Amino acid sequence: MRKLRSIRYSTFFVLAALIPAVVTCGDSFEPPEGLVGTWNATAIVVDGVDYALEGMTLSFTFDADAEYSFTVTNDGFGFCDPDPNCSDFGDFTTTATQLTFDPGTIDEETFSYTVAGNTLTVSGTIDGSAFTFTFQKQ
Repeated sequence: MRKLRSIRYSTFFVLAALIPAVVTCGDSFEPPEGLVGTWNATAIVVDGVDYALEGMTLSFTFDADAEYSFTVTNDGFGFCDPDPNCSDFGDFTTTATQLTFDPGTIDEETFSYTVAGNTLTVSGTIDGSAFTFTFQKQ
């Protein structure tokens, strides 16, 4: 009898551990096919100034697992503060017009976006500064 009880408890704990995995698989987010890939900024306009023309570079990669990464070099407007170069990564989600970085965290940021062929445009505000970033797919 004791062995049967032990098997029941073991089975219960295994099933309880699997439930979150099954629920997560059913609710998985799939990014739009056109967004997946690496994008290099051709324009980095913040408050009317195009920092790409001043030598700043920005590259974003969005993968099919809903993860992003970016790299900035020669930061001209304080994005990487205090260093001129930085990189980061995290999770993202999208709707038809909104791109959300690090959803559900203290760092969550949502911006407007469009994808037209090989051009990605992201716009919004960061710390009160209006921006529009234009990218070409690599």
